[in-house]
Amino acid sequence: MKKSTLFVLGGLMALAIVLGACQSAAPAIQQKAPEAPAAGGANTYGMDHKMKITFVTHDLGAGVFAPVRRGMEDACKQINAECEFLGPQAYDPKEQVSIIEAAIAKKPDAIMITRPDPSAYNDVTKKALDAGILVAAFNTNDPKADAALPVPFVGQDFTNYGKVWAHEIMKDLPDGGDIAITDCCPGHYALEERNRSMEETLQKEGNGKWKVRQIINTGTDENAVYQAIEAFYQANPDIKGIYGSDYYSHVISQFIKKNNLQGKLKTGGSDIGPGNQEGLKEGYTSFALGQNPYWQGYMPVMMLHQEKAFGVRPSNIDTGTDVVTPQNYAKYDPNYR
Repeated sequence: MKKSTLFVLGGLMALAIVLGACQSAAPAIQQKAPEAPAAGGANTYGMDHKMKITFVTHDLGAGVFAPVRRGMEDACKQINAECEFLGPQAYDPKEQVSIIEAAIAKKPDAIMITRPDPSAYNDVTKKALDAGILVAAFNTNDPKADAALPVPFVGQDFTNYGKVWAHEIMKDLPDGGDIAITDCCPGHYALEERNRSMEETLQKEGNGKWKVRQIINTGTDENAVYQAIEAFYQANPDIKGIYGSDYYSHVISQFIKKNNLQGKLKTGGSDIGPGNQEGLKEGYTSFALGQNPYWQGYMPVMMLHQEKAFGVRPSNIDTGTDVVTPQNYAKYDPNYR
């Protein structure tokens, strides 16, 4: 063997010995990434116990909260948390506060709440925070309530919703005309802001062509919603369109179909309830505006789990405004959107 080859081999062996000595002298650093929950649910993903989470909404009967609940359940399975979804059967902030009070007494790790009223939730939110319970808002968070006691919020930008809504109405009625709006719950921040922003946009951009003749207060009982729409239309048969600011707007589509008003009375509304699903499929509902409710259940769980387990700071998430039409309806699954 040549001397040059021996010299190279000897140098490599010496380097290996030095590196080995350095490695043995350095302290061992072991960092294991969190694992997904094992089959059977034994893994608590960064926690020493199963996290307990309670959601409390203002209107359990509104179908928009079905995909919210599905998002919560999927997230809770992933982190192996114990979760429950509660609320009054119809819009009732006072009853909702009582349910939140009862939830606090059970001492969960986190409580997710809707806050559609500017002051109804201040005391109960403070009580939860003082008890060391993590709190986040989902779906609706009145800015005055948030100014008093800020919490992370996963939900829609309602001012932007109103702008998008106005633009869809103008496209739907290009020649203009009088319209009516259905509203289940006067005083509900999200609906008030949607209506305000929509009317403001029509006034600023519509050159006087579109006018809101009336906001129809319908309540949340779908039979009563139908009757309110029917009574208004009988008194205003010249109205060009009836549009809805809330989930119960899908009843307008049902009214149109039952009375053979397809093509004569225009409509579009919030979320993708059963009437809107059928109307979008058949083409007589012009649009539905979605808010990605699945994320409103999924993301708060993940955010507050990360805060509890790893100290990750939560933040606000805008779930957006989707415009669903007869042309793109097939891309949307109402079980999630």
